[in-house]
Amino acid sequence: MSQARKGPLRGPFFFTPILPTLGMLVAALAAPSLVAQSGEYEVVFDNGSDSEVVIGSLTIDALGKEDGYRFELADEPFGDYFLSMRPFRCISQEDKMLCHLSYPYENRRRIDADDLTDLEYDLLFIARSATEYGINPWNGRYFRLRWEDDSIVGEMHETDLEILAAPPDAGNLRPLADSDMIPVDASSSQWAPRLLIRPGA
Repeated sequence: MSQARKGPLRGPFFFTPILPTLGMLVAALAAPSLVAQSGEYEVVFDNGSDSEVVIGSLTIDALGKEDGYRFELADEPFGDYFLSMRPFRCISQEDKMLCHLSYPYENRRRIDADDLTDLEYDLLFIARSATEYGINPWNGRYFRLRWEDDSIVGEMHETDLEILAAPPDAGNLRPLADSDMIPVDASSSQWAPRLLIRPGA
Protein backbone atom coordinates (compact mmCIF):
# COMPACT_ATOMS: atom_id res chain seq x y z
CA MET A 1 0.00 0.00 0.00
CA SER A 2 1.38 3.44 -0.90
CA GLN A 3 2.18 6.06 1.72
CA ALA A 4 -0.54 8.37 0.31
CA ARG A 5 -3.22 5.98 1.56
CA LYS A 6 -1.95 5.55 5.10
CA GLY A 7 -3.35 7.51 8.02
CA PRO A 8 -6.47 9.73 8.32
CA LEU A 9 -4.70 12.92 7.09
CA ARG A 10 -3.24 11.60 3.82
CA GLY A 11 -4.59 11.07 0.35
CA PRO A 12 -7.85 12.29 -1.21
CA PHE A 13 -9.99 10.37 1.27
CA PHE A 14 -9.39 13.01 3.95
CA PHE A 15 -11.17 15.70 1.89
CA THR A 16 -14.19 13.66 0.86
CA PRO A 17 -16.23 14.02 4.09
CA ILE A 18 -15.09 17.61 4.76
CA LEU A 19 -16.16 19.33 1.52
CA PRO A 20 -19.88 18.54 1.84
CA THR A 21 -19.76 19.69 5.45
CA LEU A 22 -18.25 23.05 4.44
CA GLY A 23 -20.87 23.45 1.70
CA MET A 24 -23.71 22.87 4.13
CA LEU A 25 -22.21 25.35 6.58
CA VAL A 26 -21.93 28.09 3.94
CA ALA A 27 -25.53 27.47 2.81
CA ALA A 28 -26.80 27.61 6.38
CA LEU A 29 -25.04 30.91 7.01
CA ALA A 30 -26.30 32.46 3.77
CA ALA A 31 -29.98 31.45 4.15
CA PRO A 32 -32.39 33.63 6.14
CA SER A 33 -33.79 32.22 9.35
CA LEU A 34 -36.96 30.35 8.44
CA VAL A 35 -38.23 30.63 12.01
CA ALA A 36 -38.15 34.42 11.83
CA GLN A 37 -40.09 34.45 8.55
CA SER A 38 -43.40 33.11 9.87
CA GLY A 39 -45.88 35.26 11.76
CA GLU A 40 -47.37 38.75 11.62
CA TYR A 41 -45.78 41.73 9.84
CA GLU A 42 -46.66 45.35 9.21
CA VAL A 43 -46.17 46.86 5.75
CA VAL A 44 -44.77 50.38 5.73
CA PHE A 45 -44.01 53.09 3.18
CA ASP A 46 -40.69 54.69 4.09
CA ASN A 47 -39.41 57.89 2.48
CA GLY A 48 -36.02 57.65 4.16
CA SER A 49 -36.40 60.76 6.31
CA ASP A 50 -37.92 59.34 9.49
CA SER A 51 -41.38 59.50 7.93
CA GLU A 52 -43.32 56.22 7.74
CA VAL A 53 -46.88 55.31 6.83
CA VAL A 54 -48.30 51.89 7.71
CA ILE A 55 -50.23 50.72 4.65
CA GLY A 56 -51.16 47.16 5.55
CA SER A 57 -50.41 43.85 7.20
CA LEU A 58 -48.84 40.59 6.08
CA THR A 59 -49.44 37.20 7.69
CA ILE A 60 -47.07 34.40 6.72
CA ASP A 61 -48.50 30.98 7.54
CA ALA A 62 -46.20 28.66 5.64
CA LEU A 63 -43.10 28.87 3.49
CA GLY A 64 -42.91 27.21 0.09
CA LYS A 65 -46.64 26.46 -0.12
CA GLU A 66 -49.48 27.97 -2.13
CA ASP A 67 -51.68 30.40 -0.20
CA GLY A 68 -48.89 30.57 2.35
CA TYR A 69 -49.46 34.25 3.14
CA ARG A 70 -52.19 36.89 3.36
CA PHE A 71 -51.77 40.59 2.57
CA GLU A 72 -54.37 43.20 3.54
CA LEU A 73 -54.40 46.93 2.93
CA ALA A 74 -55.05 49.09 5.97
CA ASP A 75 -58.28 51.10 6.11
CA GLU A 76 -56.23 54.18 6.88
CA PRO A 77 -54.55 56.15 5.34
CA PHE A 78 -56.21 55.09 2.06
CA GLY A 79 -59.14 56.83 0.45
CA ASP A 80 -61.62 55.47 -2.09
CA TYR A 81 -61.47 56.92 -5.60
CA PHE A 82 -63.24 56.19 -8.87
CA LEU A 83 -60.68 56.72 -11.62
CA SER A 84 -60.99 55.88 -15.33
CA MET A 85 -64.23 54.03 -14.61
CA ARG A 86 -62.67 51.82 -11.93
CA PRO A 87 -62.51 51.93 -8.12
CA PHE A 88 -59.09 52.40 -6.52
CA ARG A 89 -57.76 52.80 -3.01
CA CYS A 90 -55.20 55.59 -2.98
CA ILE A 91 -52.87 57.24 -0.50
CA SER A 92 -51.91 60.91 -0.85
CA GLN A 93 -48.85 62.86 0.19
CA GLU A 94 -49.09 66.58 -0.63
CA ASP A 95 -49.86 66.63 -4.39
CA LYS A 96 -48.68 63.07 -5.05
CA MET A 97 -50.74 59.91 -4.93
CA LEU A 98 -50.15 56.15 -5.05
CA CYS A 99 -53.11 53.95 -5.94
CA HIS A 100 -53.08 50.24 -5.18
CA LEU A 101 -53.71 47.96 -8.15
CA SER A 102 -55.10 44.61 -7.10
CA TYR A 103 -53.52 41.97 -9.32
CA PRO A 104 -56.51 40.55 -11.24
CA TYR A 105 -55.09 37.21 -12.36
CA GLU A 106 -53.88 33.95 -10.83
CA ASN A 107 -51.39 34.32 -8.00
CA ARG A 108 -50.18 31.29 -6.04
CA ARG A 109 -49.33 33.49 -3.03
CA ARG A 110 -46.31 31.38 -2.29
CA ILE A 111 -43.44 32.85 -0.33
CA ASP A 112 -39.94 31.39 -0.05
CA ALA A 113 -36.61 32.29 1.49
CA ASP A 114 -35.30 33.20 -1.97
CA ASP A 115 -38.44 34.11 -3.97
CA LEU A 116 -40.86 36.92 -3.06
CA THR A 117 -42.29 37.53 -6.54
CA ASP A 118 -45.85 36.50 -5.70
CA LEU A 119 -45.88 39.04 -2.89
CA GLU A 120 -44.47 41.68 -5.26
CA TYR A 121 -47.56 41.19 -7.45
CA ASP A 122 -49.77 41.96 -4.44
CA LEU A 123 -47.95 45.28 -3.97
CA LEU A 124 -48.55 46.94 -7.35
CA PHE A 125 -49.30 50.67 -7.40
CA ILE A 126 -49.97 53.40 -9.94
CA ALA A 127 -48.58 56.89 -9.38
CA ARG A 128 -50.55 60.01 -10.24
CA SER A 129 -50.85 63.62 -9.17
CA ALA A 130 -53.76 64.55 -6.95
CA THR A 131 -55.09 66.91 -9.63
CA GLU A 132 -54.62 64.55 -12.59
CA TYR A 133 -57.70 63.35 -14.43
CA GLY A 134 -58.08 59.58 -14.47
CA ILE A 135 -55.24 57.14 -13.92
CA ASN A 136 -52.54 55.92 -16.30
CA PRO A 137 -51.23 52.34 -15.86
CA TRP A 138 -47.97 53.19 -17.61
CA ASN A 139 -47.12 55.09 -14.40
CA GLY A 140 -46.90 51.77 -12.58
CA ARG A 141 -44.80 51.21 -9.47
CA TYR A 142 -43.31 47.82 -8.65
CA PHE A 143 -41.43 46.99 -5.45
CA ARG A 144 -38.59 44.48 -5.78
CA LEU A 145 -38.43 42.64 -2.48
CA ARG A 146 -35.61 40.94 -0.63
CA TRP A 147 -35.11 39.49 2.83
CA GLU A 148 -32.95 41.57 5.14
CA ASP A 149 -32.49 39.74 8.43
CA ASP A 150 -36.05 39.10 9.72
CA SER A 151 -37.62 41.87 7.61
CA ILE A 152 -38.41 42.38 3.93
CA VAL A 153 -37.18 45.46 2.08
CA GLY A 154 -38.64 46.68 -1.20
CA GLU A 155 -37.08 49.14 -3.66
CA MET A 156 -39.47 51.00 -5.95
CA HIS A 157 -39.23 50.58 -9.73
CA GLU A 158 -41.15 52.28 -12.50
CA THR A 159 -42.90 49.98 -14.96
CA ASP A 160 -45.74 49.99 -17.45
CA LEU A 161 -48.71 48.06 -16.05
CA GLU A 162 -50.74 48.42 -19.24
CA ILE A 163 -49.79 44.82 -20.06
CA LEU A 164 -52.17 43.72 -17.30
CA ALA A 165 -55.16 45.07 -19.24
CA ALA A 166 -55.32 41.68 -20.96
CA PRO A 167 -54.99 38.27 -19.27
CA PRO A 168 -51.57 36.64 -19.64
CA ASP A 169 -51.16 33.39 -21.53
CA ALA A 170 -52.25 30.27 -19.67
CA GLY A 171 -49.58 29.21 -17.21
CA ASN A 172 -47.80 32.59 -17.25
CA LEU A 173 -48.11 33.65 -13.62
CA ARG A 174 -45.55 36.47 -13.90
CA PRO A 175 -46.21 38.54 -17.04
CA LEU A 176 -44.22 41.61 -15.95
CA ALA A 177 -40.73 41.57 -17.47
CA ASP A 178 -37.61 42.34 -15.43
CA SER A 179 -36.23 44.27 -18.41
CA ASP A 180 -39.10 46.78 -18.12
CA MET A 181 -38.26 47.73 -14.51
CA ILE A 182 -36.55 51.10 -13.98
CA PRO A 183 -35.19 51.76 -10.45
CA VAL A 184 -36.51 54.89 -8.75
CA ASP A 185 -33.76 56.98 -7.20
CA ALA A 186 -34.32 57.31 -3.46
CA SER A 187 -33.46 61.00 -3.76
CA SER A 188 -36.06 61.62 -6.49
CA SER A 189 -39.28 63.57 -6.06
CA GLN A 190 -41.22 60.30 -5.76
CA TRP A 191 -42.22 59.93 -2.14
CA ALA A 192 -42.02 56.56 -0.42
CA PRO A 193 -39.45 54.97 -2.77
CA ARG A 194 -38.87 52.25 -0.20
CA LEU A 195 -41.16 49.65 1.31
CA LEU A 196 -40.48 47.90 4.62
CA ILE A 197 -42.20 44.76 5.88
CA ARG A 198 -41.21 44.12 9.47
CA PRO A 199 -42.31 41.78 12.26
CA GLY A 200 -44.88 42.91 14.74
CA ALA A 201 -48.06 43.88 12.87
